[in-house]
Amino acid sequence: MATMLINHMCFLTSLILIAFPVANAIPARDIDKLCKETTDVPFCLQYIGSDPRIPAARDLSDVLLIAITQSKMQVDDATTHIDRVRRKFSGPNGKRRIEVCKTNYGIASARFHTAWELGLQKSFWDVEKLARIGTNAVIDCENVWRRDGPIQTSPLTFYNMNVFKLSGIILLIFDKLV
Repeated sequence: MATMLINHMCFLTSLILIAFPVANAIPARDIDKLCKETTDVPFCLQYIGSDPRIPAARDLSDVLLIAITQSKMQVDDATTHIDRVRRKFSGPNGKRRIEVCKTNYGIASARFHTAWELGLQKSFWDVEKLARIGTNAVIDCENVWRRDGPIQTSPLTFYNMNVFKLSGIILLIFDKLV
């Protein structure tokens, strides 16, 4: 279901962007400039700058939709990863922590999906709020591995950090749009 939903979001985002001529596209130098304002320029260039939908993005609101979609994709990939690593955590702390992450990633997935829908409507304040809620759920997943028992290495750090960095890009774009 999650894969179908993300495919639907990617398709609709692409359709919206392709429906308008590339002549109206946001200049590549503006994407480079945006990425230079982030805390991790190579990450931004990899996930935003090289996204195949960027050449058709007309403005920062389209780039925002792409960043939200990228966040949702990371969340969905993490959820799949949770299902793959779940059996490695058989102790009570590991099981509890995996369940916290599974729940929190469910929250994040729903919030990023709704943020994307509201982004289509250019309801940027709501997008910002939902992106923060989704990101905070992911951050809590990272932090749960250090709470209430022995510290363990999170099996989701890669995804957690990607969502965190994408959130920074979303918030940067939001600041530029309002």
